Amino acid sequence: MASKQFFDEDMARQQERLAATIDMKAQRDILMELMDLQSGEAVLDVGAGNGIFAREIAERVGDGGQICGIDSAEPMITMSSAMCPAGEFLLGDATDLPVADGRFDVVTASQLLCFVGDPDRAVLEMYRVLKPGGRVVILDSDWGSLVWNCQNQDLMDRVIEMFTGPYADAHVPRTLSRRLVAAGFKMTDRRTHTVLNWQPDPESYSQQTVGFIKSMMRASDDFTDADWETWIADQQATAQAGDFLFSLNRYLFCATKP
Repeated sequence: MASKQFFDEDMARQQERLAATIDMKAQRDILMELMDLQSGEAVLDVGAGNGIFAREIAERVGDGGQICGIDSAEPMITMSSAMCPAGEFLLGDATDLPVADGRFDVVTASQLLCFVGDPDRAVLEMYRVLKPGGRVVILDSDWGSLVWNCQNQDLMDRVIEMFTGPYADAHVPRTLSRRLVAAGFKMTDRRTHTVLNWQPDPESYSQQTVGFIKSMMRASDDFTDADWETWIADQQATAQAGDFLFSLNRYLFCATKP
């Protein structure tokens, strides 16, 4: 699929608005629960993005703790450094983490492994940088679980294919248990978290996602402005008919390094 460059500072701002939605706040709450952070712990957030979650982690571990974030996009390093002054943010790749062996008590990654071409290597890197007894908590989506109601299914299918196009694996949760065990981890918990919107609330995950879709469609050689207008009108008509539904399953994996 041909596509122009669409990631820029405007896209970074869209990610910040997305992180502020009720849906994403709920997601960070469940991640915090599963991470069970203690004062003074050292935490690595792989794929730190806008730094909002790192800021919340820094508050949990306190002045005696550490939060380090790694991201492969320079605009995100700039944003996360501003959002979380207490953190250390490094430009790097999940398959070659620029940090020392055995440095961290906890490693977390959200919506990261779907973008990684070699998830086995990424999981091994998480294992390497954890202390013995350290914990890993990973969240990722299976886009095969998506229900996004519409009236024009053919157009919706094209849009979702475009939206998931940047992913190396849009179904990575299906194999993640095996990958973690193969890396040497001991599984401790697995859960499902559903992002569910019954209304197109402007502050919902689905409607913030619309902003990404608009940017991507307008940057893509495979869509026209007329396609965008048709798609958004279809979403409005679906909502007006009382048939709006957006549901996406996210899967959480918890494991320890023996």
